[in-house]
Amino acid sequence: MQTYLVGGAVRDTLLKRRIKDRDYVVVGASPEQLVALGYKPVGKDFPVFLHPETQEEYALARVERKVGLGYGGFSFVTDATVTLEEDLSRRDITINAMAMDDQGNIIDPFNGQADLAHRIFKHVSPAFVEDPLRVLRIARFMARYHQYGFTIAPETVELMKQIGHSGELAALSAPRVWQETALALGEFAPEIYFSVLIDTLCLSPWFDQLSASIRNIESLALAFQHAKGLLESGEVTQDEHLAITTTLLTLGNKPQDVSAWTQLLPLPTFVQDCILLTHRHMNTMEQLDTLEAQQLLECLNQCDIHRRPQRLALMIKVLSCYEQVSDFTLNYLFLENVVQAAKSVNVQDIIAQGYQGADIKTQLQHAQLAQISTLLNR
Repeated sequence: MQTYLVGGAVRDTLLKRRIKDRDYVVVGASPEQLVALGYKPVGKDFPVFLHPETQEEYALARVERKVGLGYGGFSFVTDATVTLEEDLSRRDITINAMAMDDQGNIIDPFNGQADLAHRIFKHVSPAFVEDPLRVLRIARFMARYHQYGFTIAPETVELMKQIGHSGELAALSAPRVWQETALALGEFAPEIYFSVLIDTLCLSPWFDQLSASIRNIESLALAFQHAKGLLESGEVTQDEHLAITTTLLTLGNKPQDVSAWTQLLPLPTFVQDCILLTHRHMNTMEQLDTLEAQQLLECLNQCDIHRRPQRLALMIKVLSCYEQVSDFTLNYLFLENVVQAAKSVNVQDIIAQGYQGADIKTQLQHAQLAQISTLLNR
């Protein structure tokens, strides 16, 4: 039995990048042997085990055969006769098809080190086309490594186009597509993910609803850059950054197309909410100082500023990014004054006056309208 570090950990070691996850392949062993050594089986589709001490993943070496459509359309063979090279041969690109033994020696049957030196993503074999998920993975890798000068080999681009023409992208599961996209939106240059999909004719069927914004790559890049600045400065969390970048992706498209896209992928609730809120109130936000007090209060109530003030705050951050790449403008000081005017009314004071039930809400709105009207001096 021999164990090897494989995949991204080897690649990032050679790139001198921080390693996030370590994956191992075990050659010449059976599931029973690993269980006897204390490894915990966790794999659903093929034998994967957790190390009894480190909890890192160890997979038995395997070969695979295409038996159906999509990412899951494979059958696997795992036994003690499968070699390391056979296991590496099923991987997507050469720089991910390297292994390292416990002495630090690199096993590189597909010249991944040379491709790493030349900063190029190249498929391991023609079997690349059998797994449509590889299009999204390479697009995501480009979003991460574009800053280091990586490109995609022309022959690999042709295979990606072949996948796009085959219709197999439609066989991917929506959760898997969203997982890759969400990861890409957190990379160094998220716009490159979509640029690759454009260049390889792979926008359809998952992103052609947003083609109006996606094809405006330069503007999208600038908006994403501004959102990245908010994250790096600590102004937003990782989840908020995901909501902002996903919402920016939808701006500039027809409402019916945005609605169709949000139903296509299993977006988290907080992302859905940010998209819906921004599209619903974007025009109102741009015309704030022309609105009457009643209209302003209705907008604030729909944003739920009392119970969930973070919703409005997040939408404002989205619009601040969009402002960098469009004609949209927002009077931030005026909006802040309107919000403060509405919040200056204390509901406890209304209750203390003896109002009950629905009358509390009615009196609260009357008082808020009075405060906003005073601010407007109308």
